[in-house]
Amino acid sequence: STPPSKLGLEAGADISAGDAIKALIVKSANDVAVAVAQHIAGSEERFARAMTAKARQLGMAATTFRNPHGLPDSVQTTTARDMVTLGLRLHDDFPKYFGLFATREFRFNGETHRNHNPLLFSYEGSEGIKTGYTSASGFNLVASVRREGRHVVGIYFGGATAGVRNAH
Repeated sequence: STPPSKLGLEAGADISAGDAIKALIVKSANDVAVAVAQHIAGSEERFARAMTAKARQLGMAATTFRNPHGLPDSVQTTTARDMVTLGLRLHDDFPKYFGLFATREFRFNGETHRNHNPLLFSYEGSEGIKTGYTSASGFNLVASVRREGRHVVGIYFGGATAGVRNAH
């Protein structure tokens, strides 16, 4: 029942790890984030504590997670610098799986889900990573682009609309 973006998993339903990852990347499926957290750590709270501990190990000193999906929580915080750190570490530490962030669409239970990141479809060299939105922080983006032998991870926080974020 986690709002607003969800895959529509029923309690007790099965989903493969691969489909769960794609649902998180492509659909921002908050219900899947909860299911993954509960499966791995037993609860959302324990998973969020593990996420925060991992963030500290990566050097993300200003990030505190309180849930697995990023929905509003007054104690949950991050910075653009920390998100760049995360984006670069995902790229560098998981080259075999990093390509998943460029997934444009995936099918689950007969339904096709299209990625929320329009840059994957329109911006040359875009490798994706993640879009996001909350009422407190606006429309956000962590983006990876590779062009002409260069790799850049860029961050945009606080867009008034998705269009403003994408244009910026």
